[in-house]
Amino acid sequence: MIMPGRVALSRKVIAQLLSAEHQNQPCGIDLTLKRTMTWTSPGTIDNNCPSEYIDVSCGFYLVEFNELVSMPLDLMGQILVRSSLFRSGVLIHAGVMDSGYKGAIGAMLQLAQKVFHQMSEPVEGYSGVYHGRTFV
Repeated sequence: MIMPGRVALSRKVIAQLLSAEHQNQPCGIDLTLKRTMTWTSPGTIDNNCPSEYIDVSCGFYLVEFNELVSMPLDLMGQILVRSSLFRSGVLIHAGVMDSGYKGAIGAMLQLAQKVFHQMSEPVEGYSGVYHGRTFV
C-alpha cells in the first residue's frame, strides 16, 4: 500500500522540507537537491529558478537531499526518479529505505520522489552503520 504524501507529513516521517505545500504529492514527497558530488566527467538541472543552474556532465553522481527521514517500524521507503527527469534521460539508483532508519537521504543522482510503503506489521527496524547520520 502506497502512503499519500499528506499522510507521510502528518506522521512526521520526513523533515526539513523546503516547502511542504509544494513537495507534497499524491503518492509521496518530492525530494530537493542539497548538493551533488561528482564521480566522473553536459546537461543542466534547473531548480525552477532561471538564475540558478547546476551543470551536470555525463557520468555518475552521488546526490544528497535536503530532507531527513525518521522511518517508523511499520514503513519502508523507496526513492523513484521524477517522470520529468526520466524523460530527459536521468536515472536514479537508490536502495530501499529500511523501517527504523533515521537520518540523511542520498541517491546516485525538485529531483526524486520519496515513496512510503505501509508494512503489513511492524518490524525490528534498521540498526546498521548509517543509522542516525545527518550527511550522506
